[in-house]
Amino acid sequence: MKIIIQNIRDFLLRKKRKGKKLLFFEKIGDKNSSRDEIHENLIKVLKKNGFKIKNDPTEIIKNKDER
Repeated sequence: MKIIIQNIRDFLLRKKRKGKKLLFFEKIGDKNSSRDEIHENLIKVLKKNGFKIKNDPTEIIKNKDER
């Protein structure tokens, strides 16, 4: 666990030294998360940060319900 935390800390320090900012750094899952949960969480985080998702399953379902 300590190695992982140090790697993340080093990563963030390297970005800071280069003058780059992280757009977002949020956890989307862990080793016990299913692939579907990670996929859903990733889509939520990306949308929250202003990304647009093409062929988003939730948008497709909403459009079908409106018809």
